[in-house]
Amino acid sequence: MDNINTRSNTHPRQAIRIRMPMLLAMPVLWLAACGDAAKPARPMRTLMMTTELVPDSGIYRFYDSMHSAAGVWPALEKANRAAGIEEVRIWRFENRLAMLLRLPADADPATTDSLYLSADPSVADWGRLMSKLQRALPGVDTAQKWVEMQTIHHYLDGRYLK
Repeated sequence: MDNINTRSNTHPRQAIRIRMPMLLAMPVLWLAACGDAAKPARPMRTLMMTTELVPDSGIYRFYDSMHSAAGVWPALEKANRAAGIEEVRIWRFENRLAMLLRLPADADPATTDSLYLSADPSVADWGRLMSKLQRALPGVDTAQKWVEMQTIHHYLDGRYLK
C-alpha cells in the first residue's frame, strides 16, 4: 500500500478512491475503442478491372494527377459511399491500368452503377473526362472502357483457392 501514494499527507484509502474512477472508466474506454470490432463484418468481394490509356506521356501525367489525393474530385468519395464501394485502387504501367474494387458481396452491378452515378451530377462529368483519356481493349466494345478480369490464380496463407 505504501507504493500507491507518494504524498505523505494523504491516506492510502484516499489514493485508492482517486484512482478507482479511472479503473471504472477503463471498460468504457475499451468498449468505445472496440465498438466497431463488435459489429459483424459485411461480406465483401473484390473485383479487378483493366483498361488502357491513350498512349501519350502527357495523358499519363494528367491521369495520375487527377487520381492523386489532391486531384480527385470530392464527388467521387460521395459516389463510392452511396454505391457501397469500400475501396478503390488503380495501378498504371505506361498506358495499362488495373483497378481493384471492394464492394458488398451481394451488390448488383446495375444497382451499384446507378447509385454511383446518381450520387452527384459531377460524377458523370468525371466519367466523360476520364473516358476521353482511355481506350477500349482489343475485342471489347468501344463504349466499354473498363472490363472485369477473371481470377485464374489465388494463393492465400498457404492455400491455393483457385
